[in-house]
Amino acid sequence: MKSLAILIAEDEVLTRSDIRGMLERAGHVVCGECDNGRQAVELAKQLSPDLALLDIMMPELDGIETAKILYGMNIPAVMLTAYSQPHIINRAENVHVCGYLVKPVSEQNLQATIRIAHARWQDILRVKRELADTREQLAQQKIISRAKTILVGINHVSEQEAHQQMIREAMAQRIPLIELARRLVEGHAAVAINVREKKISSTAKKKKDYFN
Repeated sequence: MKSLAILIAEDEVLTRSDIRGMLERAGHVVCGECDNGRQAVELAKQLSPDLALLDIMMPELDGIETAKILYGMNIPAVMLTAYSQPHIINRAENVHVCGYLVKPVSEQNLQATIRIAHARWQDILRVKRELADTREQLAQQKIISRAKTILVGINHVSEQEAHQQMIREAMAQRIPLIELARRLVEGHAAVAINVREKKISSTAKKKKDYFN
């Protein structure tokens, strides 16, 4: 696998040193080290590592809470701990941790876990992109549908004909269909506002004339 920039957050100095050596021998770069969760978050903001190795039991901010924050920053985490209780593993899974290592960590287990964690994170990123694309497509379909409804009402045509009119106009203006739809929706909203304001102004004028 490719070389990764890895952040280590571990409050035991000797353990941190051992892990750094294992990572460097495997061709990875240790871009930052610290002994508590809050500092790990700050370093992650500065360094944007490919992966973070986090001890669960750290001062100030534990590893699981740190992993939760890093997940929001699109940085995957692998947990390091001397504990293997099920409730700790469950907490780690609930914050989308990509791997779990029980200390003392062997070189073989470390490399295998990093490889699996990196692959799992790529899958998570792919799903995130697909969800974002789906949301964008649904939002665009909604705007186009609103634009068609506007044309149906204005031109007294079928929805299919309104769609064809939009396609022809988008081609004539050399703009994407969604851009034309946005202009139609925004323009229709502006017209509606102007009409409403004119009605309010007209009503106010009638009241004024009546009392005069």
